[in-house]
Order: sequence, then C-alpha cells, then structure tokens
Amino acid sequence: MSKLDDFGEWKKHWFVLTDAGLKYYRDSTAEEKDDLDGEIDLKSCLNVSEFDVEKNYGFQIQTREAVFTLSAMTAGIRRNWIEVLKKSIQPSSSPDLTQ
Repeated sequence: MSKLDDFGEWKKHWFVLTDAGLKYYRDSTAEEKDDLDGEIDLKSCLNVSEFDVEKNYGFQIQTREAVFTLSAMTAGIRRNWIEVLKKSIQPSSSPDLTQ
C-alpha cells in the first residue's frame, strides 16, 4: 500500500499487522532485516474508515495522536485492511467483562 507522508507525497510501504500495531517498512526485504520505517499504534486507534483520495482506494486510521491516510491498489484490498484493522481495535474499545 501507499501512505501519504507529512509533505503530501505518496510513499509505497510494506505493511505488517502485529499485536502492537501496524508496522510499515520500505519493502519486504526491509521487514526481513527488521528495518522499520514506522509504526501506527493501534492501541490508541479511534476509527478506521474509507477516505476518498486521488490515488486508488483510500482509507484513514485515526489515532489519538494522528490521522494516517493510506491507499490500497484495489477496493477489495482496502476492504480487507479496514475489516482486519477494525477487528484488531474492537477488543480494547469494548468494556472488560471478565471481572
């Protein structure tokens, strides 16, 4: 996918979803070397939603700290990412019923 950077430019990244968050790397080789470009903390995630962008199929991840704008190559890939990201943020936002 591509991520909109602070200068308004689209940069291609390799995204990996972990328990801690959504990590992104320059490419899959960088992931193997653990050469991280950045990470979106999903523990502070408030919302994930479709977002119109000029390039492909956009969506946004809103956290308490920032808003990240991403772009997937197809509508299906975007839908899959939004679904999996929403699932990963749901548990922390729902009340703890285990006590």
